Amino acid sequence: MRLELEQIDHGEDEVILRYREMNGQVEAIAAIARGMDPRICASMDGVRLLLRPEEIFYVESVDGGNFAYLADQVCRVSESLGELAAYYGGRGFFRCSKSMVLNIHKISRLKSEPGNRIRATMENGEQVMISRKYAGLLRRTLQGGRDDEE
Repeated sequence: MRLELEQIDHGEDEVILRYREMNGQVEAIAAIARGMDPRICASMDGVRLLLRPEEIFYVESVDGGNFAYLADQVCRVSESLGELAAYYGGRGFFRCSKSMVLNIHKISRLKSEPGNRIRATMENGEQVMISRKYAGLLRRTLQGGRDDEE
C-alpha cells in the first residue's frame, strides 16, 4: 500500500482512500479517518481501560480468562479469541494457536521450527509459538494472500 501525505495551508482536511477491493485493512483505515477508531475494553487492577488494537502484542487465554499483553503490562479483556481475530483481523490480529491471537504488526522476527511450527519474536522480546495448524495461514497472510478463517 502506498501512502501519500500532503500538508495544506488552508481549506478543510480531506482523506481520499483508493482501493481495489474492500478488505479489513481498508475498513480499519476508513474507521480511523471517520473518527470511529474502535477500542478494546480491558481491566487492570480494578481500573477499566480502553486499548487501541495497535497497542496489543498478543492476547492469550489462561485459566479461563483472556489477557492482553502490551509492551510492559498485562490487562484482562472480555472478548473471546475468536471475536478478536474476526473483528481485528484487518488490523493484524491473527489466530496463531488454540489459546492465542497475536498482532502480526508487532512481530520483529520469525524462525521456522521443527514440526512445521514458527517461532515469532515480538518487538518487546517475548517469543510466541505459532502452531502448525496456523503456520501455513500465517505464511500466506504475510505474502498477501489471506484466506478467510473458520
